[in-house]
Amino acid sequence: MDFKEDAIVLSGTTGTKLKCEILGKYYPTWWGITSGGEGRENRLPTSIVELNAGTGEDYVEETRETILGSSGHALQLKLENNAASKLKVLLVEENQECFNHLKKVIHRRWPAFETAIAEGLPEANTTNVYLLHKSLDDAIATIESISLGNSLFFFDPLLYTPWTEIERVARKRIKFHYQTRTEFIVFLFTSDWFMGRMKLGLTPLPHDCHEASWTREEHEAVSRMDDLFAERSWRESILTGDPIDARIEKLVALYRERLHKWFRYVLPMPFKPRREQLYHLFMCSNYEVGITLTKGFYARYTNNSPYSPDNAMAYSRFKQLHPTEVEGYVGNRRPIAWRILWTIIRNHDEGLCDIRCDDLREIEENWQARLGALQWLQISGYLKKSERMTDAWDDNIPIYKLDWEIVHRELGVQVPKPFLPMEPKT
Repeated sequence: MDFKEDAIVLSGTTGTKLKCEILGKYYPTWWGITSGGEGRENRLPTSIVELNAGTGEDYVEETRETILGSSGHALQLKLENNAASKLKVLLVEENQECFNHLKKVIHRRWPAFETAIAEGLPEANTTNVYLLHKSLDDAIATIESISLGNSLFFFDPLLYTPWTEIERVARKRIKFHYQTRTEFIVFLFTSDWFMGRMKLGLTPLPHDCHEASWTREEHEAVSRMDDLFAERSWRESILTGDPIDARIEKLVALYRERLHKWFRYVLPMPFKPRREQLYHLFMCSNYEVGITLTKGFYARYTNNSPYSPDNAMAYSRFKQLHPTEVEGYVGNRRPIAWRILWTIIRNHDEGLCDIRCDDLREIEENWQARLGALQWLQISGYLKKSERMTDAWDDNIPIYKLDWEIVHRELGVQVPKPFLPMEPKT
């Protein structure tokens, strides 16, 4: 790593800078909702946990400017907002040089803050900021001893986070079927697996599954990806002679599927710091509002068009197709089945849903009526049973997924377009 004073030197106005701008806006919005908002005096306990905190500042080479990194934005939210007294910020950084720079950034930007207390024993910490100079594995043990409340975990390594570490945090936090109150943001440098990067000593993955033909460096690359997934089933799909773009797309799809073990919604957001580089942030949530907010921020900052299907047109077609279902509903009143269907279309990533979705509970509190509506939508063709996405819990709650072909044909609603990264200028 290179440093410009205390900031890590990174490239990409469409990579690092854009990512930090989005997170810098998302963190306060997330905290404002999960803390209960002004109406509840933000008194609900919340935590932002940065598991690869860096120095708190990034230096963007192209523009020659120092900006707050994601951990710096978390500190700013905590230390410059009197209402954030219940918010805890946990910053984990294993690298000694980064950790030293992080403390210097805090001293310079927030000189009244006592870093010595933040570095001390958690049980004696009165600041609600925890500075942990530890490996991720050791830090997780400390994190587990702290009462976190609603929590956002950001895994932001140079290349990837081993699945065992993702799962260790998830298993402690998510005790039953897609339990809310925990969100992950997971960084994955997707292009490096296929293009390599000399500076980091990364060799591209091989193009086949014949281990005898791999070089030592290729064996190491495959071993890293085994570590990413904690299994080998990915190999046949990714170790192929397909074009790089197709292999990256397959990696994103497989990793998204892996994260569904713990999260109902997994949104990949692509970033392109250079023309030949691509990485993704995977937003993982079990709460519909969290995903909706993230989509909005990403679309706004990357010039992707927000998804805005035509409700009036779609409902008009729904009424013609199902006259008995809408009988007696006049004015702005709508049947439960339609309200649930439109909510799934509008706000559910990948069109996924189940009986325990919070926003569906708000539409209909009675679980039997809610289940009846989902079953009617399935019988009518709008929903189909999804293959089991998780074995994390013993209960086997049915997962439904929109049949976009039916939704498009019957209601005239287009499938949401996948996000496109903002293209770099150079």
